[in-house]
Parts: sequence; structure tokens; C-alpha cells
Amino acid sequence: MSSNESLIGTASPRGSGVPAYPDPGADAVRTAIARLEAATARLHAVLGAPTADAAARDAGAPEPAGRSALDEELCDRLVDLAAVRVWGAREATPASASEPAPDAAAAVLRGCALWTVDADVVRALAMTDTAAAGPPTDVAADGAAPATDEVSGGAAAGLRVAPAAAKAAVGAVPAVQEVTGGSVPAAVTAHGRAAALITALASVEVYDAVCAGLRAALGDCPAGRAAAAWEIADTALSGLGATRGEWVDADPAHTAAGGWVLVDRIGRLALAAALLASASDLPTAQGEICVNAARRYTWNHLRQPPPEAATALHLRRTAELVNWIAGTAARSGT
Repeated sequence: MSSNESLIGTASPRGSGVPAYPDPGADAVRTAIARLEAATARLHAVLGAPTADAAARDAGAPEPAGRSALDEELCDRLVDLAAVRVWGAREATPASASEPAPDAAAAVLRGCALWTVDADVVRALAMTDTAAAGPPTDVAADGAAPATDEVSGGAAAGLRVAPAAAKAAVGAVPAVQEVTGGSVPAAVTAHGRAAALITALASVEVYDAVCAGLRAALGDCPAGRAAAAWEIADTALSGLGATRGEWVDADPAHTAAGGWVLVDRIGRLALAAALLASASDLPTAQGEICVNAARRYTWNHLRQPPPEAATALHLRRTAELVNWIAGTAARSGT
């Protein structure tokens, strides 16, 4: 864990000090980051807990293969957190007077990134058999919105989880959110948010502006080892252009079926671009670690084919599969 501390505690120098968030939507950014902080802290506590073979390792026995696999998984989740931190620090940077106010495309781009952060929260908590304690981006892990000084954009402090959130994450397993009465399952909420984003992305102006924003954030290919991460991200971004015709001016009643894939791709690109941009802003040693994080993040999340939209035929086949499989399960009594 110690080898990751300089990365995990790092935010972009652009967010130095305690920034004032330039628009109300930034509260959702701060809250989402706090939730991921708490979920990752919980995961670290669970995976890093002493095991029965701890005494054997202390006696010089080789590390079991299972432990190494867990360490790799933990590292991937910490890299996800690092990407969210540097993205959040850049989101927190006050806009200059010469920059235009956030528009619809900027709101959609942020929404896709927030959807991705919430997906990472669910992934981390699922690994600890813990369900989210509240609806995505609405409350922090301790059940309350974090105070404004609980997240710092400073390069040294990074983005810190609130003490109460850390206690809730590490000290006890948060209660599983039950779906009763008029409550809405988290999965329904998440897909509803994705559908809203896909509906907005059906506009050619919004889709093209989102891609242009990602292109500007990604910038030119950097030198050295960062180039490998940039090339993966560049290919993923180019893929959004290749499948543009499937999403733009399409019927969201169809495209929303698999739209979360596009939302995830846009969000991951935003976070990867933030990691790459931060690497060049940091001192050499931390910059190299940030490059390693960017390489790992793009390798994990951006190597899949371009997201393709669902069609009416796809929906029909989906319904046929659901009916066939559900019918088989009913006949077998499972």
C-alpha cells in the first residue's frame, strides 16, 4: 500500500487550495468522490485484514497466489479512485472570467463521469458484500452531504474522505438498502440516469460538443511512457466518431437499452484524460506514478470496441431471450 500513497493522495496542482466550486452541479461531484473514498476505504480494510496465514508469511513462507490476486484487484480499485480524484480536482478549479459558463454538453459530460464514479462505488462495495447505503450522488457514505472543507484540491492532501464517512466505511458494514414500499432499486435509478444522458446525447450538437470536449481534454500525444495510455484513449475517442450515426438522432426508446455502455465510455475517457493531464503537472516522481495509473486505467477500461447502439430488432431479440430463459427456469423450478 505504501508504494501507492503518493499517487492516491495526489490531485492536480490546478486545484491547489480549497477551491470554490463554480456551479451548483459541483456538489454532486464532491459527494460522489466522498462516496467512492468511503467505499474504497472499506474495500482496503476488508482485503487488507489479517488472514489465517499471516503468521506463516511472517515466518518467511511465500505469499499465496490468492493474496497476489487480491492485491491486483485492490490496486485496480485504487487506480479508479486516483482517476476520480484528479478529475474532481480539475472540476473544482474555478472557471476564469473569460471562459463560457457550463453548457448542456458540459453538463452531460459531467453526468457521464458521475455515472462512472457511482458504478465504481457499486463495484467496490459489492466486493465487500456491502450495498450502497443511499441513492447515487445524493448522500455521502455516512448519510449526509460532506462539508465544503472535507475535500481539498491541494497537491499534497488530494481529496480526503470525511472522518465520519471513513468511520462508516471501515468501522462497520453499512446497512443494506432494502427495496420496500415506494423505494426505487439502485439499479433502476442508475439506468434511469443513463437513459436521460442518452436522450441528451441524441442531439447532434450535444454529442459533437461532448466529443470535442474530450478531444480538448486529451490533448496531444505526450512523450515517453504516457504515450501508450494516450493512444488507447485516442482510439477509444475515435470510436465515438465511428459509431456516431448510431446514437445521434436515434430513438432513445431503443438506444437507451444499451446506452450505459456509451455513458461509461464517455465517463472513462474524461477520467483518463484527467490522469494524463495531471501527470505532466506533477513533480517527476509523482508524475511517473500518475503515468502508471493512466496506463493501467486505460488498459482496464478503454480497450473494448466502440459502443454500439441498440435497435428495435435488438429489443425484440432481448425480449425473446428473457421469455425463453425465464420460461426454462420456471419449468425447472429454479
